[in-house]
Amino acid sequence: MEAESPQQSSVFINLLGWLEVNKRKVAIGAGIALVAGLVIAYVAYDQSQKEVRASQALSEIRASYNPMQPAPPGLADSYFKVAKDYSGTKAGERAAIMGASALFVEGNYAGAQQRFEQFVKEYPESPWLAQAHFGIAAALDAQKKPAEAAAKYEEVRKRYPSDAVADETKLALGRLYEQQNKPEDAYKLYDELVKANQFSGIGSEAGIRMADLEEKYPQLVKTNTPPPGVNPMMNPTITRSNVNLQMITNKTTTGATNLMKRVLTNTGPVPGSGASGATPLKPNTTTPAPPAKP
Repeated sequence: MEAESPQQSSVFINLLGWLEVNKRKVAIGAGIALVAGLVIAYVAYDQSQKEVRASQALSEIRASYNPMQPAPPGLADSYFKVAKDYSGTKAGERAAIMGASALFVEGNYAGAQQRFEQFVKEYPESPWLAQAHFGIAAALDAQKKPAEAAAKYEEVRKRYPSDAVADETKLALGRLYEQQNKPEDAYKLYDELVKANQFSGIGSEAGIRMADLEEKYPQLVKTNTPPPGVNPMMNPTITRSNVNLQMITNKTTTGATNLMKRVLTNTGPVPGSGASGATPLKPNTTTPAPPAKP
């Protein structure tokens, strides 16, 4: 074995001497490091336990809600209590969006709008941000503010083109465009929905609306001719239906209310997915596109 050089021995001796002189400081530093480590470990453990407690509190509320029945009294307040008591947890964040959704389902559209806007400010990185923005638009729509609602729907459509709320957003925006006497803009949105959602409920509704517009504005058919090789009559969703258009959309908030119920239960199908092969309404996990410049 190679013997230590005089230089290495000198360094070692100097180190021992320094430790002897500064052993009190070293002991204090080691103690501080130990305490800091214990504090960090405790905080991490406490946070994990808080998440568990928050999830439990949230699940107890959700277990009492049946989407086929009217919301129980105080449902929204129960969610907001969890959001407040467990602020900083994922379950608390989820409770906040569910509380706003519950207000919408109850018909408290002004209150829902306020809560959705609060959610956007408090959780700018939330995976449920698209649902919150859609909630703002739907609340404005339900309060008979078509211009503001259309602008918000358009923002949602551009920022979250692949999110679960995209189809409901297009359908609602198309309806508002009809009210604003913009049949071409509405027709284009319905056409996109029909092509992307064949044989689904939302595709059928869009097809009925298209057919209704074609009766009122025959020129739309000429300006929206399908590409070569595509026979529009092969798609049953765009043929004229004997279902009255007013019957399937008798309330402007029907689609939004159904989506809010799926937010509450997190078990219903994604809008436009149809009855078969339905997938749960999941939070948006994609990076939203930047808002379009005016």
